[in-house]
Amino acid sequence: MNFDFLKDKADFKKLYNFAEEAEEFVISNPDVSAVASRKALESIVKSFYIAKYGSYPEAASLFELLDDGCFSSYLDDSMLSAVHLVRQIGNNAAHGEDVTKQEAMKSLEALYYSACEILNMLGVISGYDKFDSAKCQKAENKPEESTKEIEKKNPIEETSSSFGKYKENIKDSMQLKAAIDFTEAETRKVYIDTALKEAGWDVWPIDNAIKPGKACIEIKLPGMPNDSKVGYADYVLFDDDGKPLAVIEAKKTAKEEIVGSQQSKLYAELLKQIYGIEPVIYYTNGYKIMMIDGCGYPARRVYGYYTKDELHSLIIRRGLHQITDCRVDSSISDRPFIQNAVTSVAETFNNKQRKALLVMATGTGKTRCAISVVDVLQRNGWAKRILFLADRTALVTQAKRAFEKFLPHSSRCILSEEAEAKRDYNATIVLSTYNTISNILDRGDRKMGIGHFDLIIIDECHRSVYNKYKAIFEYFDSLLLGLTATPREQVDASTYELFNLPKGEPTFYYDLDTAISAGYLVPFLPLEKTTKLLKNGIRYDDLSEEEKQQYDNLIGNPESEEAPKQLDGKEFYERIINSDTIDKMLQTVMNEGLRVKGGEELGKTIIFAVNHFHAEKIVERFKALYPKKGDNYCKLIDNYVNYAQTIIDDFSIKDKEPAIAVSVAMLDTGIDVPEVLNLVFFKRIYSKIKFWQMIGRGTRVCKGLDVMSPSKEFFLKKNEDASVTEHDDKQGFYIFDFCDNFGFFRMNPDGREPKNGLNLSQRIFNIKVDLIYTLQSQEHQSDSEHKAYYSKTKAELIKLASKLNRSLINVRTHLKYVDKYSKEENWDYLSILGVKEIKNQLTELIDPNGDDETSKIFDLWLFNIELAYLEGGKDYSSAVQKVRTICGALLDKLSIPQVMDKKKELQEAFSSDFWKSITVDKLEKLREDVRDLVKFLDKSIRAMIETNFSDEVIDIGSGTIPKMQFKNYKERVIDYLTENSDKDPVIRKIKNLEQLNSKDIGDLEHVFWKELGTKEEYDNVSNGKSLGVFIRKIVGLSTDKVNKVLSDYLRKYNFNSRQEEFLNEIVNFVRENGDIEPNDLYESEPFKHQEYTDIFNGNTEPVYSFIGLIHNSISLSATA
Repeated sequence: MNFDFLKDKADFKKLYNFAEEAEEFVISNPDVSAVASRKALESIVKSFYIAKYGSYPEAASLFELLDDGCFSSYLDDSMLSAVHLVRQIGNNAAHGEDVTKQEAMKSLEALYYSACEILNMLGVISGYDKFDSAKCQKAENKPEESTKEIEKKNPIEETSSSFGKYKENIKDSMQLKAAIDFTEAETRKVYIDTALKEAGWDVWPIDNAIKPGKACIEIKLPGMPNDSKVGYADYVLFDDDGKPLAVIEAKKTAKEEIVGSQQSKLYAELLKQIYGIEPVIYYTNGYKIMMIDGCGYPARRVYGYYTKDELHSLIIRRGLHQITDCRVDSSISDRPFIQNAVTSVAETFNNKQRKALLVMATGTGKTRCAISVVDVLQRNGWAKRILFLADRTALVTQAKRAFEKFLPHSSRCILSEEAEAKRDYNATIVLSTYNTISNILDRGDRKMGIGHFDLIIIDECHRSVYNKYKAIFEYFDSLLLGLTATPREQVDASTYELFNLPKGEPTFYYDLDTAISAGYLVPFLPLEKTTKLLKNGIRYDDLSEEEKQQYDNLIGNPESEEAPKQLDGKEFYERIINSDTIDKMLQTVMNEGLRVKGGEELGKTIIFAVNHFHAEKIVERFKALYPKKGDNYCKLIDNYVNYAQTIIDDFSIKDKEPAIAVSVAMLDTGIDVPEVLNLVFFKRIYSKIKFWQMIGRGTRVCKGLDVMSPSKEFFLKKNEDASVTEHDDKQGFYIFDFCDNFGFFRMNPDGREPKNGLNLSQRIFNIKVDLIYTLQSQEHQSDSEHKAYYSKTKAELIKLASKLNRSLINVRTHLKYVDKYSKEENWDYLSILGVKEIKNQLTELIDPNGDDETSKIFDLWLFNIELAYLEGGKDYSSAVQKVRTICGALLDKLSIPQVMDKKKELQEAFSSDFWKSITVDKLEKLREDVRDLVKFLDKSIRAMIETNFSDEVIDIGSGTIPKMQFKNYKERVIDYLTENSDKDPVIRKIKNLEQLNSKDIGDLEHVFWKELGTKEEYDNVSNGKSLGVFIRKIVGLSTDKVNKVLSDYLRKYNFNSRQEEFLNEIVNFVRENGDIEPNDLYESEPFKHQEYTDIFNGNTEPVYSFIGLIHNSISLSATA
């Protein structure tokens, strides 16, 4: 039999047993064979993960394992299609669908080539025979043992070291290929039949037989413009009344699907002439399915076929007129801007655009606006079923209540709350978290076809489009409505891209200032405060004797070099939870916060905490300070709390406790509690999006609140009477900012990407890019150790770029840059703009590898230390302290054999002497020695330290609200050069070593000294460099142009190899510094220690001439 070669492979016994069963029953019992093939595939794929990465994600479905870039990047299109074919046919069999012998045989063949390719990659086999269907035996009876029994008898040890020996055989450059090229007939029988069965269609096996309610094949159609005047439609999907609902044209997998487009259209016209109904058109090559729905939209890609009911709805929709009644029901909303938004969405859909994006300030009523859109679409017959998606259960629950209130006659179901038996998939409004709906689709459930929903609403869509849930929007073929308060407007991964909109141009926009001016939101007053320790940190010498003892016990004794003598404010914030700091914050809020009930009670207050441990301590300290307030006054709300939603519900009720909610993430966004009067920023926020979302927790209008507050005029103008008096309605709210967030955004108007914006693998990729940018300088290239590390790191990055899976949608959209940076020459002498381009275009394409998270965190610490060491002048003591703490903790785990093996290395790294003479090689060896040991530590090792040092509040004052539209001068310059380096003719001249004239200089001065900023700002960042030099240092030189200049120059003289090398060093110096002048030959590395006069045998004219050629092209700017 085909799989007999596995009999003696002990590590793959489970694979063999499943494959043997699949092969044995492929003729007599195709259903059993198909399920066994799927199990065999799952077994070999998991074996690959264990061999390559040490483990596989336990909760992942087979679909997720196959689709993950950790696996799929090694597969070409044919192999990827083969493994999914095995999965699909196995799923069909598992769901009770009849699997034909031909399908089971093709599944077995696809399994054979897939398994052999993987085993070949692992080095288990070297080559394999062609699959031979004649070898398959016929078993007359059902198998004696089920696939579950096989699994029990042959478990894969997920932590088994037996697969580790195969890791070294896996090369990143490998590409697995399935030796299957399906003919047109095979494409039809295998891929299309399988997909049709998934959509509930039975394929009638007799050619040219019309069977109502079935998918019929080879339907003869007279009237084709060919020699025989006859065509045969590959598939026609007939309704129960015998009329055609859809036609499908299939081409072989080796052809593009568009080959069948015109043919399918001609078939559709002929069917319309016969039956009086125009069928929906599909054309496919098995891999890719295109659909023309007849509703006026252009052909679009879909990921499956419509069910019979879905095709009914689609064809009925052709008779719909444009949306003409856009009136918003006043009982849902009477705000005019909601009407404007709904009209904009209706016009978008009328114009045959299938996606719309609403950008509306937090608190302005995005959910009501979405409900109004649903109501309008329902009244106009455009929407029968709607899917509402959010990323958290609390937001789904809140949306459900809004739909219940405003569309009471529409049935509703929350998938994430109901058990499977109680889920109503046919409800008018289906609500779900992304995770729940994704899991349902990954399971292969048949409850929802691709055309099940007419509209999908994505709440806070800026958070969802950057993760795996984008696949949901691709699976369902529906209209799409995105809701967000602050979309990302980054070139590389914009929310706008998902909605096919130009950057910064949503379907409708309503901003915060407009909403406040119109009275739909209330203004706020930032009260900027901090504490002495949060601002200045801890100085050991300033502590009392009692506090010094506490410092020694909890942080370490500075005298014995266990800890530094001082923690600055940043380190204090990151590492310490100090009870007195929390006490001072709580007392400030209780004494100064806005109050209700005649000033007797604190108004509803949200305290934003750093993490669960921090939040727990805040609640604990509140109860210690205010015991008379009872247990419910101040409550923790985060994902660790059981039934957290019930606490949110209580907090949302006007006169019900808690009055103070201490939140970790759950209340940062999306929650609507109009009664909130005080927000406390007790954590640092770096994301502009998150900052304004959190402010939005307080912006809701609230009538009848009975609040003691300054007037609304004071909040708006900040210069009116600030006296606190009683008001019937909410006038505004306070923001107590203890962590300098307003100050940060005044200095950094666009914020910075939060750490969780990129995963660990992507952050490591970025820091490696920074490493090679630093290491490419002449200083490091002249050091053999640094040069070797540069070459190694660069090769790793090129491999990462070259192995990106080009079949993935997000990779395809960046293919220009993937191809560019898969070539080594494009990594040589990276400019600042080159670094930015790589980070913008490639970083978010990097999939997480299978390494343990703790290993990658340790990698990140060491790479940061390496970068700081190589750049020089940067303090990396905090990272060193983290590494030493980890090494010290591991020395307490010597009972673990792997840790014991590295005892000596851990002792060395724990010693302070190790860090007095570090090198790149020492740091790399330490990283490789320790990274895989960190997982043995308790998580508490990395927890924050709890202290109780005396602290005091510092009142910074009521700050101005930061404006968000400006960047600093250098950022504006880099952005401008990024955008214009290939467009601006003067900048092109600088890159191409072309001579500048006085007009060029004048143009540059106008842009850089007037449009982008002032000459003073330029002088502050240019370090005295002329405009041409400054710009050339940033944009770099055109590789093609500089190579031509050098090549032409070398042809002028008969240089020897050493002389040519010296001229190359001049070019490299200019790449790094932007310019070169004769005095650099005496003063700068790498020239000052070389006798260039000897190198050129006393004839220095060619050297100075070459320097002049480069320098004089921008020499005019030196006098500008």
